[in-house]
Amino acid sequence: MGTRSTIKFYSEFNQEEVLVSVYQQHDGYIDGAGHELAGWLNTKKMINGIHFQTMEEGYANGMGCLAAQFIKEFKIRIGGFYIGKIDGKEEYNYEVRLIDNELIITVDDIFKGTPSELLEFNEE
Repeated sequence: MGTRSTIKFYSEFNQEEVLVSVYQQHDGYIDGAGHELAGWLNTKKMINGIHFQTMEEGYANGMGCLAAQFIKEFKIRIGGFYIGKIDGKEEYNYEVRLIDNELIITVDDIFKGTPSELLEFNEE
């Protein structure tokens, strides 16, 4: 039996608008999906506008671009990882927002902070 989770990416223009919701069937706990998400987010730099120097990996041109890259990176085989319902809830629910040009992750009522802070966070 898996620990299910959702990961939602929110618009940088409207903090309540979900752009995409992903459902993961297993390893949803913070030391699993949470740390994997945070580690991946730490490799990204958010920008507004594309030019030649930013066409390489490591950049995301807004939250829609970031969410698309996340799906491309983590949907590697059939099953286990799906586009989910916008209002879906599971055992763990991750929200990713761009606030004051900084990525912030919220995990239910358990955690709110940067990807680096989530990597250091150990759930009791």
